[in-house]
Amino acid sequence: MTEETRPALRKDAERNRQRVLDAARELFAEKGLEATLNDVARYANVGVGTVYRRFATKEELIGAIFVDGMEQLTALAESALQHEDSWQGFAWYVESMCEITATDRGLREIAF
Repeated sequence: MTEETRPALRKDAERNRQRVLDAARELFAEKGLEATLNDVARYANVGVGTVYRRFATKEELIGAIFVDGMEQLTALAESALQHEDSWQGFAWYVESMCEITATDRGLREIAF
């Protein structure tokens, strides 16, 4: 089920979903993709059933995080386009992208 076709969640369910995504992003950034959904549940301080209810598989959770990561890189590119000097904008983008991928093990493992 995609974001567009997913029915609206109750506020508490949406908060828990966001907690899972945030925890997974942080955990994967630090430890890489070998972390399990059970690890994510512990890190998010939610029950494992909450994680599995929102993300049936680890791949589904990774996919949601990948979309967020690509949106972050897209926002960087859009910011780089605002530089008056196109070369400085490009250099800033490459430097920023390298910084993100150097410090985010999970994104690095997903993207490369």
